[in-house]
Amino acid sequence: MVNKLVVPKMSEVRVEGIKAIIEQLGIAKAAFFLRENMSQNVDYLEVKEEMFVNKTAREIYAEIKRNG
Repeated sequence: MVNKLVVPKMSEVRVEGIKAIIEQLGIAKAAFFLRENMSQNVDYLEVKEEMFVNKTAREIYAEIKRNG
């Protein structure tokens, strides 16, 4: 039996990578890192929707303050 190689969608890989960076660095440091290292066009609105869909602005702000 031959296993097929499934190539993930780049947009999904990008979102997963950004989430991992934020989890490890916190939002503030991740923002600086991504600004300096992401030279490719990123659909911020798409990423934002996937990352922050269940968080309020207050929760995001509190996380920035905690990790900043």
